[in-house]
Amino acid sequence: FRILVIGRANAGKTTLLNRVCNTTEEPSIYDEDKNLVSCPLILEPTSERGIHDVRRSFVFKSNPGFIFHDSPGFEAGGEEELKAVMTFIQKSSKAKNVDDQIHVIWCVSMAFYVARPLLPLEEKFFNEDRSWNVPVVAIFMKFDDLIKQVYNRGQDKTENTKKALDTLEKKFKEPLSRYKFPPRAYVRFMAIHKDNGNHQEQVGNLIKRTAASIDNLALKMLFVTVQQNNLEVCIEHAV
Repeated sequence: FRILVIGRANAGKTTLLNRVCNTTEEPSIYDEDKNLVSCPLILEPTSERGIHDVRRSFVFKSNPGFIFHDSPGFEAGGEEELKAVMTFIQKSSKAKNVDDQIHVIWCVSMAFYVARPLLPLEEKFFNEDRSWNVPVVAIFMKFDDLIKQVYNRGQDKTENTKKALDTLEKKFKEPLSRYKFPPRAYVRFMAIHKDNGNHQEQVGNLIKRTAASIDNLALKMLFVTVQQNNLEVCIEHAV
């Protein structure tokens, strides 16, 4: 099952994928011809690690059923980066082999960027005309930082969390829903970098929302079969 991950730089995409695949290992990276170009034992000691070419795919040994593609942060790539992403999605949507198609897009943002909730390129992505119909799931990372940002000492934890949820709705979800091609689902994460947190429960919610966003029954069943985090989803779809 092939997933394209897009969004801002330093939004926590790597941490998210590690949690989804329940691993701390480095991925194996493949070029567009599916040739292995880097494996965990020979990865170069660089933060880029060759992954951020959207045409390259990478796989974690713990869950090889998920094939990921990643793009550089939209800030760094500008118009050319967005164009490359849109061209890649368009090309993959025309692939004759369903295994070579992009099945879902996870758009990762940071929930605490209230002053600049959506970048111009993110807005353009959701408004750009397209011939493909790949479901997009909007993922808001670091919701705990948004709670800190709106925190009021005169209110308790429940009230502050509600205020953060209201802010997320008003500043992020509502604007996204008004675009020409809005996300089909919305998911938020908080503190998933902490090993003692409930990150697997949060990942389970992402799995459930992603499955619900997929219209094609065969692809939905493939996704449910590949994922290893949510038993409830498997039971629901009798896998």
